[in-house]
Amino acid sequence: MLVAALAATVAVALAGDQQRWFADVGNRRDQVQAQSLALAGVQWARQILQQDTRSGNLDYLGEVWSYPLPPTPIANGSIEGRIEDAQGRLNLNNVATDGVLGNVERARLAHLFRARGVDAKALDALADWIDEDSATRAGGAEDDFYAQRTRDALAANAPLLRSAELAAVRGASPEAWASLAADVVALPAGTQLNVNTASADVLAAAVPDLAGEKLASFIAERARKPFTTLAELRERLPRGVGLPEGASFAFASSYFLVSVKSRQGDAVAQARALLRREGGSWPVVVWQTLE
Repeated sequence: MLVAALAATVAVALAGDQQRWFADVGNRRDQVQAQSLALAGVQWARQILQQDTRSGNLDYLGEVWSYPLPPTPIANGSIEGRIEDAQGRLNLNNVATDGVLGNVERARLAHLFRARGVDAKALDALADWIDEDSATRAGGAEDDFYAQRTRDALAANAPLLRSAELAAVRGASPEAWASLAADVVALPAGTQLNVNTASADVLAAAVPDLAGEKLASFIAERARKPFTTLAELRERLPRGVGLPEGASFAFASSYFLVSVKSRQGDAVAQARALLRREGGSWPVVVWQTLE
């Protein structure tokens, strides 16, 4: 009887281990499939953007790429995603640009920072973080400041690769970054803002005279017919609104942000990517993350 009892105990233990093993294998299978689907979604976005080049030289809200893919059921799960014009956001790397362009971009970012309750002095620190010299701006910070906070820490002295790096800059806390995240981006210096896709808050930062009813009127006019040139943009601005001196805009875009979320069973995966499109060629993946 003792032997039989021991044999039964061993059998139950083995059965339990086997069930856990099957569950682990199933969970891992679902996770791999969910990640594969998320990455496939990035490829879908590349195809959509490549096909978009056939429809003309403008990029604006209302084109196929701008409509999100709603949660779509698939076998044992779902997938959803969206493409966003990265040039509809303010480019953080432009803050270190010299000349008129740099002045215009800093004014835009300062307006947005103040609107979100972030100290605009952080722009000096951001410019110091990006530029290659060791000269500290009025409200900036170079190697000495970062070394005092964390041993061997240094300023990057290079353009941001992803806008989330802003959280490491003096005066821009994670909370500040979170408040700005939806309206800023890290692109090559000199990349222009697309007026046809910018959000209301970004438009208000880029053209301070646009506010209230004038801003709403401008957005409605843009939806009616996208802008094609700077001269046309000036002509169609609401009465009493002018562009800041030296301001420039794009009307087509090369950079797009992609986010895809997939689900398989209980497993969830999310892919994010920045794509660069040149002419009619297949868009290039600048960076990509998978969670």
